[in-house]
Amino acid sequence: MSPTYLWIGKSRPYVFLSKMRTGESSAQGGTSRRWRHGEAATMKRAIAVMVMMSMMVMGSSETTLLGPDSPCALDPDADLPFTAELSPGNFHLSWAFDSDQIVLEAQVRTRGWVGLGLSSTGTMAGSDVVVGWVDSAAATHLVDAHIEGERSLVRDASQDYKLVRLSENGTHTVMRVVRALRTCDANDRDITENTMRLIWASEDNDPKSEAQITYHGPMDRGTKSLQLLSSRPRSQPELPQDRSTFDIVQDKCAIPPDSTFYACKIFSLPNLSKKHHLVEVEPIIDPGSEALVHHMVVYMCPDTVNASHVGVTHQCYLAQLPDSFSTCTSVLAAWAIGGGTFEYPPAAGYSLGVPGDPRFVLLEIHYNNPNRSTGIEDSSGLRFHYTAQLRRFDAGHLMAGIIVSPFHFIPPNTDSFATYGICDTNSFSTLNRNGETQVDGEMQVFASCLHSHLAGISMQARHFRNGTQIGDVGREQDYDFKFQETRHLKKLVTVLPGDKIVVECVYRTTNRNKTTLGGMTTEDEMCLAFLHYYPKVNVSMCHSMYDVPSMAALLGYTTTGIYPYVITSPAKDMGSYLFMVFNEINWTAERTRDAERTALTSQQLIIQQHMSSVNLIYDGIIPRIPADPTPPPCVHNKCGRNGSLPATTAASPTAPLLATLMLLLLARALCD
Repeated sequence: MSPTYLWIGKSRPYVFLSKMRTGESSAQGGTSRRWRHGEAATMKRAIAVMVMMSMMVMGSSETTLLGPDSPCALDPDADLPFTAELSPGNFHLSWAFDSDQIVLEAQVRTRGWVGLGLSSTGTMAGSDVVVGWVDSAAATHLVDAHIEGERSLVRDASQDYKLVRLSENGTHTVMRVVRALRTCDANDRDITENTMRLIWASEDNDPKSEAQITYHGPMDRGTKSLQLLSSRPRSQPELPQDRSTFDIVQDKCAIPPDSTFYACKIFSLPNLSKKHHLVEVEPIIDPGSEALVHHMVVYMCPDTVNASHVGVTHQCYLAQLPDSFSTCTSVLAAWAIGGGTFEYPPAAGYSLGVPGDPRFVLLEIHYNNPNRSTGIEDSSGLRFHYTAQLRRFDAGHLMAGIIVSPFHFIPPNTDSFATYGICDTNSFSTLNRNGETQVDGEMQVFASCLHSHLAGISMQARHFRNGTQIGDVGREQDYDFKFQETRHLKKLVTVLPGDKIVVECVYRTTNRNKTTLGGMTTEDEMCLAFLHYYPKVNVSMCHSMYDVPSMAALLGYTTTGIYPYVITSPAKDMGSYLFMVFNEINWTAERTRDAERTALTSQQLIIQQHMSSVNLIYDGIIPRIPADPTPPPCVHNKCGRNGSLPATTAASPTAPLLATLMLLLLARALCD
């Protein structure tokens, strides 16, 4: 029999299971009263009426009916499982969400007003904000608003942020609100699974009115990018007690006054006597280097590394770099700005300590120093947690996308330019515990990190089977260069041999008057997806490039048919590489669209890097890219009438006595 759920105040649901079946045994071993036809329904109605009356008489500041099918299933008073420090020690954010709504709570070190907002750029202009405060008379104020211009606060016609609680003590103000993820207000920003740019602000004094909420100084405001709807509570079991760690970090690396600098250093790994599993990778950012370290990648090196090259830092990608550095190509771990600790799932860990596992690794750190500051030293890197308690599967890492090269280009002054790289998994084979290849090659992808540079505005790693997109293994429609985090997927994605992974990157170059080329600097571009999966297969890198001679023909050039694509006509450019003339092209809107179409539809050169350092090169075609799904319809806040939370009900002085009498009558009726 279906239970009836009633939510009373903050207590847990009371579940009434009426014994309506004829002859049903009671908990004491006896037999319950036999109900004649119709009596059961009458009794249930009476019970419901009496309980409702008792609730009305007792009164509650938060009285809400809530059942399994209630439109307000997200309890705004429940504990909030997700947290972030927007300003350490000053502005703490907590939140919870379901498919329709989100609850946000700000705990702020202030006794004045508190503001929290969503912005497309991380600035005040055009942002969607909610502001609250408790005045000197202990009255609470909440304003759902937006910013016009740089600093003008304008109340929204539709007040979609609803107050759950607002309080202050001697040091802090706490504001908890609830809002639909996608409201019907044009001044509200949708809250999605993409990266959200949050802005925050506070002031030590209460405003006398909304009009007095003024521009705030640099010490009372900030911005932070978060993935609000992709966050998950820590589900990883506690790490084994016998775990060990090793650090792969720089040691006071001198950073030159260059806007971009890549530092590379080779390390030897601990000498392990038996197989272990790597289960966690933790970033170690040197204090003061938070804005300097853009990303870090640890590559695995062959056993043939020259011992004299171990422990020495060099600038990466120089022609005169020692030979050992060019042999480290397979990714073991990666971290990018904004990211946190990466945990392997309970089913898998990365193998260490047996033949075929890495004995040497190369740490590459990308330093971003736009101010060209001098006298900087850095000791950042990664900490690796490993254990002898083996998990079921060996994990692997796959880098997919577009080959990093200057032939990957984005025209200037364009609002949107899409590029695509393809990985065909047809030749993938699973590696067994001894590192030997098997036949199947099936992968279970559990996490991914999407990576481009400053011009990137959206990315996704599309998953195709038999020519049709069946999902994705990573998606970011609001890409933020300063927040690149390895994201655990909501569920495992099975990639079968023959499936294709197409990495799509969309760029915006409206602020550039020169062609942007693929490359290693921050001003250059990349289009890569780092996939984490199990069981491990025999390929570590799988990326592609459009047919360069076809692109050359579109742009009015003829080139050689193979890399490095030397121009053979026209005569004035003969002998130059094609990428060297990209800035001489008149990039009209029509030519930009033609170049985008050619890069998508031309034959792709696909290169696979196998664990044995053997490259497999073959041709492929990018499948038809489907249109993105339309967003769900907007909704009004569904908690209470017209989106508001239930109103406070005043309690009668005689309420406790009357409520007790009613509940006694109810208990008597149930026991008769």
